Amino acid sequence: MSYWTAQAILAQVAGELGLPRPATIVGLTDVQSLQLLALLNSAGNELLLYYPWEQFAKEWTLTSVVGEDSYDLPEDYGYLVAQTQWDRTDHWPLLGPKSAQEWAWLKGSTVAQLPRLRFRMQGNQFKLFPIPAAGSSYSLAMEYISNYWATTLVSSVATPTNMVSLDADIVKYNPWLIIKFIKMKFYELKGFPTAGVNADFMRVFNSLTGKDTAAPILTLSPTPMTQYIGVGSIPDGSWNQ
Repeated sequence: MSYWTAQAILAQVAGELGLPRPATIVGLTDVQSLQLLALLNSAGNELLLYYPWEQFAKEWTLTSVVGEDSYDLPEDYGYLVAQTQWDRTDHWPLLGPKSAQEWAWLKGSTVAQLPRLRFRMQGNQFKLFPIPAAGSSYSLAMEYISNYWATTLVSSVATPTNMVSLDADIVKYNPWLIIKFIKMKFYELKGFPTAGVNADFMRVFNSLTGKDTAAPILTLSPTPMTQYIGVGSIPDGSWNQ
């Protein structure tokens, strides 16, 4: 699928709404076109919260540092993709993200919290527990959704961004999805009836989310036997793996 430029999207939205099509989005002065540009930027950021779109999924890896429990998140970090957090050194899934209450209990507990690593998202940091001790080094990996949903040219180099302002900026959503969404937001802003535009948006949204990830492989074989030994079978303690 080819992505559209910001100018092409705004021209299509304006045409469907019966408004003058802006020839450029650079140096806009009329209120209506400025409003459509603001709605485009709002829609791009808001759609990230509705669904973990595959085109924005990225892997983040880090290596733990002795005595350090806090690690800065990537600049474009939006939110974690659930159940992708792994300790690739000891081959365990990480436990978390932990709540503030669970984190306080972990740090105040007298029970050794091994062999599994725990984590918490706090501010713009990834917190790790227990704190890596001397002789310990962990290679950790996880996926997150980037909040950069567009690209812009900076010194002729395509640069990811979460805001469009130039005609040639590329919006990395299905164009019909974001066009329908901008129209819906425009109707809401103006106080118009939204049932029709909302239904149009939801048809496209449901179709795209249904196709965004691979379907699970189904089998006609009998249900496999219960696995009694696994990562969930090992209690916390101070023993080695």
